[in-house]
Amino acid sequence: MNETIDPDSKSDVPWSTHEARVRVPDTSMLPGSEKAPPAAVGLLDQAVQGAQDNIDRLAHGAAPAVRQLGEHVSAAEDALPAKTGQLRLSRDKWAEGMRTTVRRNPLVSVAAALALGAVIARITR
Repeated sequence: MNETIDPDSKSDVPWSTHEARVRVPDTSMLPGSEKAPPAAVGLLDQAVQGAQDNIDRLAHGAAPAVRQLGEHVSAAEDALPAKTGQLRLSRDKWAEGMRTTVRRNPLVSVAAALALGAVIARITR
């Protein structure tokens, strides 16, 4: 901040030192100051009021979105265990179907596995 030095301050020592000087803050731009230009104070007040209005508007607009996001997260949290159970059932059904197929046709299953292995080997080369 701008500071002015009060030249009338007296020191206990007969010579001047920078410690003996009293620093006085520059208050010329504070509202209510005799030196403050009215236009600057009005402009500052308008800027502060505009910032407060914008913050209030943003907070008012964000509240429903935050509430809705919380509801969606809660719904997803509730649905996750049910979906996990469904996926486990699907996995178990698929695995049991594959086991049944291999037991019914073991030679075809081995030939299919060899063919798939050959394709993967060729792709990765």
